[in-house]
Amino acid sequence: MVQADAIKAKGVDSIICTSVNDAFVMDAWGKNQNADEIIMLADGIGNLAEAVGLEKDLTGAQFGVRSQRYAMILNDGVVEYLGVDDKGVEKSSAEAILAQL
Repeated sequence: MVQADAIKAKGVDSIICTSVNDAFVMDAWGKNQNADEIIMLADGIGNLAEAVGLEKDLTGAQFGVRSQRYAMILNDGVVEYLGVDDKGVEKSSAEAILAQL
């Protein structure tokens, strides 16, 4: 995880990936991606996505309520960066985060 190492080298304590999935899916996804440096956090029914105002209602497409794709930098509980992508990963990629640190 070259990008994870570069992000942590900038002083980041934790890299967390969250998704509206269960813990088993998140664990398998993390293992598949060799994401040892990343905390894979299950947001099973989207409570976190809703709490931060980044839920996306896809019930019309039979997907239920999901999370938007985003990256957030928090410093002592204060949001310093929030990049939300409608398509692609321009604002939520590791490179985007590195540019903000």
